[in-house]
Parts: sequence; C-alpha cells; structure tokens
Amino acid sequence: MITIEPKSGASTKVKKGETLRVIDVKGTQVADFVCFNEHDYSEFFSQSKTRLNNLKSRITTDDLLFSNLNNVMFSIVEDKVGLHDLTFAPCSSYYYEKVAKVGPRNGCYENLAIALKPYSIDKTMVPDPFNIFMHTNINDNYELTIHRPISKQGDYIDLRAEMDCLVAVTSCAEDLTECNGGVCTPIKLEVF
Repeated sequence: MITIEPKSGASTKVKKGETLRVIDVKGTQVADFVCFNEHDYSEFFSQSKTRLNNLKSRITTDDLLFSNLNNVMFSIVEDKVGLHDLTFAPCSSYYYEKVAKVGPRNGCYENLAIALKPYSIDKTMVPDPFNIFMHTNINDNYELTIHRPISKQGDYIDLRAEMDCLVAVTSCAEDLTECNGGVCTPIKLEVF
C-alpha cells in the first residue's frame, strides 16, 4: 500500500494481470493518473486515444485506457464512483502563477515529474492524465467547468494492467476551486 500525501505524487510498477486500486481516503479528492509501457517509455497513456477508442468523454467499468500507440494499457474492472475527467491537463506551476495568479507552487504536472524522475523520464514526457474522481463538465457556452467530486471516503477504482506499466499518480494539488472540495487530502494505491 502506498499513501500519497496531499499535493504530492508517487510512482509504482504494475505488471500485466495485476490490478491497481486507487482509493480516495477521505472523499472529494482527485488523483491524476499517468502510465508508461514499462519496457518502452515512448509509449504512454493518451487522453485523446482513450476518448476516441471508447467513443466517449467519460469512462467507467469495462472501459479501456489506451496508449498513444492505440494499445490497451489498463481495463477498468470496478468503479465505485463512475465520474472521472478525460479533458483537463494536470494543474501546474504555470497555471498557479499565470492564470490563477497565486504565486509559485507545484501542481500535479510537477508532482508527476518528480514521481517519474527516478526512472529518467523528463518532465516534457509527462502526458495529460486520466483525472480519477474529477467532476467536470462543458456548459452551454462550451466552457470547461469544475465541480466538487462525488467520491466519498473509501471509494475506489480498480484498473487491471493489460501490459507491464510504470504508473505515476498524484493527490491533486488544486485547492482554489471545488476540484478537491477546496481541501487536498491523501490518495492510497494498492497493487494486487
């Protein structure tokens, strides 16, 4: 079991056939998820290929996570929440400094990069994530909106690896909006 403290990230390897459980410890906490083919880091999770190949912008049980090469990386085998995001990039220091104007701080982009650094993956290789538990929508003016997550204490999603993967996950660092209910809390990972 890996505990990801608020506003940080962690990485782990998940072998083909193993299941990664991502657990919202206290509720309303987003987890940014990215992964790479453990044997070839040039193959990695793709938001856009996942949307296209599932023909939907929201995925849940029985849907598949695809790589940039259109290979299945993970299958969703159980999902206690059923509401996740496949549109937003990870929050970042750029967002906090230039858009939100709250000064310098790390976002999920930097925290994913830190978690992947031991594997010599440069921050420029961090793909846009599967934002687990993130509640988003597109309003009538086609603007992206963020809402309070519906995940409750102990809710989880189970992802079965369909290839050997290196995974990085954050406990999202965004505490300015309803993204994490306004307060960042831990995420737990379990591989079985």
